[in-house]
Amino acid sequence: MKDDRLTELLAALRAERMERTADQKLRARLENAWTAREDRSGLAWRLRRPVLTVATTALIVGFAATTLSAPGDSPLYSLRVTIEDLSIPLHRDPEDRAEYLVSLLEQRTSEAARLEATGNALAASRARDVERQTLRMVQQNIPAAPDAVDAAPTDSPSPSPTPSPAASPTPTPTDAPAPTATQSPATQRPTAPPTTTQPTATPTPKPTTAATAQAVMFTGAVKNPDGTYATNVCVSFNAAGPCQVVTTSSTFRVTFSGKIGQLVTLYFLRTDGIKTYRAYITKTVSSTYVDVGIVLLRVQ
Repeated sequence: MKDDRLTELLAALRAERMERTADQKLRARLENAWTAREDRSGLAWRLRRPVLTVATTALIVGFAATTLSAPGDSPLYSLRVTIEDLSIPLHRDPEDRAEYLVSLLEQRTSEAARLEATGNALAASRARDVERQTLRMVQQNIPAAPDAVDAAPTDSPSPSPTPSPAASPTPTPTDAPAPTATQSPATQRPTAPPTTTQPTATPTPKPTTAATAQAVMFTGAVKNPDGTYATNVCVSFNAAGPCQVVTTSSTFRVTFSGKIGQLVTLYFLRTDGIKTYRAYITKTVSSTYVDVGIVLLRVQ
């Protein structure tokens, strides 16, 4: 009986309509509750956004640092080489680009040598391939120094004079001797056989290996005739230019492609609008880094 009564009451309630005032109050409460929920969720998102940004940035920086320090036996080494190669065009100044390439070549050469020393043949082979590619890029991006043509001549030993054969004396006529008693001829002594000279063996010259071109750096300082350091000096491989580098300080640094044992001449030129100062030096490439010392300009 109670269940039937409850069913009837619920059926009657379905047909009842809520008062207008109560309906508006209920609608306002629902709208306020929804707005408050949206505000709370928006504030939480605004608080989470900087945290997510910082975390993403830290993740990217950490991955980049790990990649740029990846050794030659790491799976990230190829990505590191690619990133370093893509950074080459960012160095717009030719001297900066040459220094960057030289530093890359030195790093990759030492990495290949380290892998060979540890016995990792596969990684060392890949590193040597990268080293050869870097060497080609170095040779393509830095100027090749011409051989010096006006190097100071070296003193050569003068040949010793060859003694001329002495002339045989002319026999002077003598008076015929008076006839004497005939004597028995003296017994002639046997003459010693002439000694034969043994031929001396000519040493076979050893084959010489041609020196390969590599990145070479000449560095030094430039001074004026009064002994003060000079700036804005044009340094070139030719007396008529063009400038390989224009110094901004008292020191200069020129990177080029050269060979061990090669004679290289550098020309220095500076003008102040009134006078012209010049100098040149000739040095032998003995290593990949040569300090030429102080260059003194002279008024021309």
